[in-house]
Amino acid sequence: MALLDDKIVSLAASAGWKHPRRDEDGAYRFRLEGGLDVAFFSPDERRCVMRMELASVPEDAARRDELLRTVAARQAGVCRQRASIAALEGPGQSLLGQARPGERLILYRMLELDVAQEVFAAMARDFLNDAAWWKASFGQTPERQDAASLFSMPGAFWGGAR
Repeated sequence: MALLDDKIVSLAASAGWKHPRRDEDGAYRFRLEGGLDVAFFSPDERRCVMRMELASVPEDAARRDELLRTVAARQAGVCRQRASIAALEGPGQSLLGQARPGERLILYRMLELDVAQEVFAAMARDFLNDAAWWKASFGQTPERQDAASLFSMPGAFWGGAR
């Protein structure tokens, strides 16, 4: 996990976020302005997964289907501009092993850890831009933010040992 540790410590320092600590499930979590709660973790010590919850899925079948159709259409419409993937996550299916009830829409992106720190930071900025776009598309943020403002927003570690 040394590669992930080094990347995250450097990322947090350059973004002005609090010094990170790894949670008991092996993930680094940051809570940023605008409701952006992002987790970084490595399932195999070679890749990093960036993950963020976008929204809970309604239990009502008609509302659920409408939401999933809307998300699928948006994903298809932005797939050439945005590399992050919106996905449905059911109970017990979390990439982090979280056992939570109900279905959720998540956003994730995977990248190799052996890239230069500048590339890693650029991918993190892109992911946060994608997340801000998705959150705004659900009406969860007051305005769209660009990469510069996302990377300078105050961030706080959450989770792990206190």
